[in-house]
Amino acid sequence: MNKIAIALLAAMSYTTQLDAQRALIVTTDFSTGSVSVIDTQTRSADNDLLLIHGDAKVRAFGDRVYVLNRLGQDNIIVLSKDDLTTPIIQYSTGNGSNPHEIAVLSSSRAYVTLYERDYLLIINPTTGDSLGAIDLSAFSDDDGLPETSQMAMFGDHLFIAAQRLNRNAFFSPTEFSAIVVVDMQTDTLVDMDPDTDGIQGIVLEGTQPFGHAQRGGRWIFSTVGSFGVQDGGLEVVNLMTMETEGRILTEEALGGDVGPLAMLTDDEGYVVLTDENFANSVKQFNLATGFVSEILPDHSGGFTPAISVIGSELYVLDRGSFTDPASAGIKIYDASTNTLTAGPISTGLPPSDIIFVDVRAGDFDGDNDVDFDDFLAFAGAFGKQMGGDGYDSRYDLIPDGTVGFTDFPVFAEGFGK
Repeated sequence: MNKIAIALLAAMSYTTQLDAQRALIVTTDFSTGSVSVIDTQTRSADNDLLLIHGDAKVRAFGDRVYVLNRLGQDNIIVLSKDDLTTPIIQYSTGNGSNPHEIAVLSSSRAYVTLYERDYLLIINPTTGDSLGAIDLSAFSDDDGLPETSQMAMFGDHLFIAAQRLNRNAFFSPTEFSAIVVVDMQTDTLVDMDPDTDGIQGIVLEGTQPFGHAQRGGRWIFSTVGSFGVQDGGLEVVNLMTMETEGRILTEEALGGDVGPLAMLTDDEGYVVLTDENFANSVKQFNLATGFVSEILPDHSGGFTPAISVIGSELYVLDRGSFTDPASAGIKIYDASTNTLTAGPISTGLPPSDIIFVDVRAGDFDGDNDVDFDDFLAFAGAFGKQMGGDGYDSRYDLIPDGTVGFTDFPVFAEGFGK
């Protein structure tokens, strides 16, 4: 098995130089927004590259960047990762639709959740042409909408978080939240409980899924429940078995309402917490051991809308506090020591969301190149399956629960860069 992989690797006869990895930041003052970028090696920032909506999210697929301008503008801007100043195309998702998330299957097919609609939009992400829709009204609560937001792809299935919030009671949680499952080969809903009338999803133990991160076949959520009550926690959905593993860490154990999260390994991660005074903090956790760290130092206590991990570094989007607005910016922590190593790096307007581009998918040892050491690690993981000894989702580059030949082309493409 490894001999086959080695032979394929040996067949590659050239290497190329990869661009520096960059953090792409969406910024906002809640009336207008912009795009900024940070070089992850030099820490230099290039701010205000493109004017966008004041409520926006950013995603990337291949060499394309997608800016989701949410409620009030209801459109998607498509950019080249190599030119963040000039949109390639901008297309509407429908007036008042509020696009929340995009999951790109290919350059010709993508799915978009619309927070103000009871269907999932299917589009060509290159042209913006509509390819159809999937009815999600079966998951609506009494206000008529399912409040679908986050998405994850695993194998041939798309998983969608239906928050199911009561708009008639200030968007409070209803009796349950659920994960909707879609067969992407047929674009049909998968009934998770055929013995019950209607189409059923994966019912979560917690309500109001908020922060999320996918690690191979595990989808980790912060289910916040009701704010200020500490009735939520960190919950794991197994995308292989299509079942929830339940709440692994409670808000009581973590010390606050859970918010955005980011994973460092399959079990270790970071979560933003909100205390009774609405101050934000960041803590590290371990799902396997139940460990919860002390609050990370050098944080302003101000609103922190997103965090993200690249290699062994944690990027914290600290918007600063009323008493210390100068503390706003990107703060970078060494994940091995949880100490601040850079920042705050100004992004012009305060930061709101983050993704990384030009990421070396096969750089398993985090030394900023994909070399023979990474190949040996990949070869050692080859054939491992989710749930078995030695499986690590880092090597499952096309998440399907197995480190195999579907993952090898992704690794091979980056080798030598």
